[in-house]
Amino acid sequence: MHQSMKMVFLGMLSLVMAQAAQAAQSGGSHQSMQMSHGEMKAEQQVISATGIVKDVDLHNKKITIAHDAIPAIGWPAMTMRFTFTTQDEGITALKT
Repeated sequence: MHQSMKMVFLGMLSLVMAQAAQAAQSGGSHQSMQMSHGEMKAEQQVISATGIVKDVDLHNKKITIAHDAIPAIGWPAMTMRFTFTTQDEGITALKT
């Protein structure tokens, strides 16, 4: 398949995983944040990961990815299964 397509997908996935990890670390709560409305700044941290698409289940809309350890968020290497909502040519291309 298109190695560049897999890398783009993994880059997007790493951003999603980083945001999920950041939300988990902060408890998902904004109560402790002290910001006035004039100070609304978007602070984002980009964490990269390397992984391999192991399976794409088009029928059940699931994708399985095995990734290396991600030390920045304390995650060991693991295999994770994600649900996708839109089946487009990008997802279909991962199947081949």
